[in-house]
Amino acid sequence: MRIHSTQEEIVFWKRVLFTSVPLILLFAAFAEWVLTSAPKNPLAVFAAAAMAFLFALLGIRFIPQWMAAWSRKPWLPERPEIGRRSARKSRMHPMLQLLICLVLFRVFLFVLAYLISLFQQGYTGGLVENLGVWNQLGTDSQHYLNIAENGYVNAGDDRLLLVFLPLYPALVRVFAAVFGNYLVSGLIVSNLCWVFAAYLFYELALLDTDRRGALRALKYLCILPASFLFSAPLSDSLFLLLSVACVYAARKRLYPLAGVVGFFASFTRMPGILLVVPVVFELVGEIIRERPLHRSAKPADRRWRLSMAGNALSVLLIPAGLLAYFYVNYRVSGNTLMFLTYQRDHWHQQLGWFFGSTATIVNNATTNFADNLSMLWGLWIPSILFLFGSISLVTAAQNKLRASNVAYFLAYFAVCMGATWLLSAPRYLTAAYPLALALGALTQKRWADRLATIVCLVLFVLYLIAFVFQWYVY
Repeated sequence: MRIHSTQEEIVFWKRVLFTSVPLILLFAAFAEWVLTSAPKNPLAVFAAAAMAFLFALLGIRFIPQWMAAWSRKPWLPERPEIGRRSARKSRMHPMLQLLICLVLFRVFLFVLAYLISLFQQGYTGGLVENLGVWNQLGTDSQHYLNIAENGYVNAGDDRLLLVFLPLYPALVRVFAAVFGNYLVSGLIVSNLCWVFAAYLFYELALLDTDRRGALRALKYLCILPASFLFSAPLSDSLFLLLSVACVYAARKRLYPLAGVVGFFASFTRMPGILLVVPVVFELVGEIIRERPLHRSAKPADRRWRLSMAGNALSVLLIPAGLLAYFYVNYRVSGNTLMFLTYQRDHWHQQLGWFFGSTATIVNNATTNFADNLSMLWGLWIPSILFLFGSISLVTAAQNKLRASNVAYFLAYFAVCMGATWLLSAPRYLTAAYPLALALGALTQKRWADRLATIVCLVLFVLYLIAFVFQWYVY
C-alpha cells in the first residue's frame, strides 16, 4: 500500500515539475516582451496575453498525456472502431477511388478559380491561358519559379532568394525539362504532391480512427480556408507530403525511413526539423514499453537493443536536411548562415515569440486598416482567425489526438508562428496536419460536422476570391 502511495506521489511531483517549469518560463518570456517590445496598443497586448494563455492551456492539458505516452501502459483515446474499413462494394480499389476523388477536387478548384477570374476581369482566355492567377505578384511562388529557372545567385536582388530552400524548385526544374514551362511544372509538382499527401494523411488518420473518421479529417484537410494554396507553385504541398510520410513511417516503426523522409522535409522547409518531435515521441514510447521485455543477454534481445540504437541514430537524419541547406548557403555565398542575414535585413524576419507576432498582427489590423482594406481582409483578419482558431481547436480535441501529434503541433505553432513579421499564418497552419485531425475528431456528431463543413467552405470560397482578386494573400 505504501509503495503504491509513493508511486502516486512521484507521478504527482513529476506532473507538478513538468507543468510549473514551462509555465514559469513562458510567463518570464511574456513579461520580458511586455517590458521591452510590446506595442502601445492595449488591444494588441490583450491579444498577445490571450494567445499566451491558450498556448499554456494546451500545454497544461498535454502534460498528463505526455507522461502517459511515455509510460509502460500508455493512455490512448478509446477508439473501439479503430481498424474498421468499409467493405469493398465495387470493382475499383478504394485507394484508386480516393485518388480519383482527390484529383477531381483539384480540377474543380482550378475551374472555380477561373470562374472567379472571369467575374473579376471578364473573358481573357481559356482556363489554360489564365493559369497565371496561381502565380501572383509579391507571393513566394514567383521566387520559387525564379530559383527553378535560374538557380541561386550571389549578386543583385535575386541573391536574396537564398532564403528559400532547394528541394521544391529542384523538382520543378526537373519537370520543366519535360514540359518546357516553369509555371505549369510548378503547378504539376504542387498538385501531385498534394494528392499523395492527402492520401497518406488519410492512411495516417486510419491508424487512430475508422474509415468514416479518417474521411472526415481528410475532408477538412481539403476545405480548410487556405488549403487552395496547396495547388499554387509553393513548397507547401511537398512539405505536407513529406511531413505526413515521415510521421506515418514512424507510426509503422520504420524509423530509418522516417529519418530519410524527414531529411527531405527539412531540405524543403526549415520547420521540417520539427518532425524530430513526433518521431522521438513514438520512438521513446516504444522503447519504454518494450525495454522490460528485452533485458536478457539472449541474441534476440541484443538485436532489439541494437535495433533501437540504430533507430535513435536514424532520427539524426531529420536535422541533417537543414545542415545540407547550410552547405548550399556556403557554396552560393561563402557564408553558411547567409540566409539569416537576408531574412533579417530584407525580409524583416527573425525568430521571436508567437504572442509577439499575434500582437503585431492585431496592432496592424486595428491601426492601419483604413489605409488598405485589401490588406485588412486578405491578410490581417485571416491571420487572426487562424491563430486563435487553430490553437483553440487543437486544445478542444487534445484528448482525442495522439500525444505525438499534439507535441508536434505545440512545437510547430511556437516556432512557425514566432516569426517577427508573420504574413503567412493561414498558409503555414494549414500545412500543420494535426489541425485537420483535430477538426475530424471534434465533428463526430452530424450537426457539428455539418456546421464545421459549412463554415470551412464559406471561408474557403471567400479566401480564394481574395486570392484571385490579388489581395494580400500569401
